[in-house]
Amino acid sequence: MIYNKLVRDEIPTIIEQSGKIAIHKKLSNAEHMKFAAHKLHEEIKEYEETNIDEESLEELADILELVYTLGKMHGASIEELNRIREEKREKRGGFEKGLFLEEVLDHE
Repeated sequence: MIYNKLVRDEIPTIIEQSGKIAIHKKLSNAEHMKFAAHKLHEEIKEYEETNIDEESLEELADILELVYTLGKMHGASIEELNRIREEKREKRGGFEKGLFLEEVLDHE
């Protein structure tokens, strides 16, 4: 079966331990970033399509792993990425309240 997609680091080993052959290659940095971004979109779609909490959490964990990977590719550690997130949260808040901005009007 042909996959042609980014997989977690241990997947080739797991496949081979099951008695199959995993044909894979090491991506260049540019390819890695491209396919990680594509995989992020794929995982977000999978998250959107599930309504079971356990599956949703699995997809969110995959999304988080990809966010950390992409952050590292942009030069930030997990700690740095979390620091940036916290700074934005302190200045602008989080998304917990479920606020939906419909329109902004000028005062007349």
